[in-house]
Amino acid sequence: MFNVGMSELFVFGIIALLVLGPEKLPEAARFAGKWYAKLMHFVNNAKQDIDRELGLFELREQVQQEMQRMAELEQKMQSQLAELRQQTEASDAKQQLQSSAIEKTAKFNSLIYCDLLSNQAYYAVFTSHYLQKFLQHQPLSNDYQTEPKASSPVKLKVIA
Repeated sequence: MFNVGMSELFVFGIIALLVLGPEKLPEAARFAGKWYAKLMHFVNNAKQDIDRELGLFELREQVQQEMQRMAELEQKMQSQLAELRQQTEASDAKQQLQSSAIEKTAKFNSLIYCDLLSNQAYYAVFTSHYLQKFLQHQPLSNDYQTEPKASSPVKLKVIA
């Protein structure tokens, strides 16, 4: 601590012996030893306090770094969550458009099919009328309608 070597201690002891004398030297040595012990105790306590404070300071820095990392991760997660929401909404909108297009196409196709069915039924009746006359050897006449009726097409509900 004080960088005092053996030769320096020896010189210090001779000077103390000459100044204090042999009677007071042991008492002075005891007094100096007590103060040296108190000084060393104070220095050690100060070192421990400084080390403890430095340790707390380092710990605080580590905690702050971890909190900063957590905040960055939270930001990343929030941005990814927002992206997922946008993708989901876009996908839902696309599916809605596709399903509405499919539904409209299905309704249109069912209307066309029903119209075709009604025309086929008319032609079947028309054909059966002339077939009966032919089989009965009757002359074919225009007593039956030659054109199909202009009827509204049958509308069906499409259940998706």
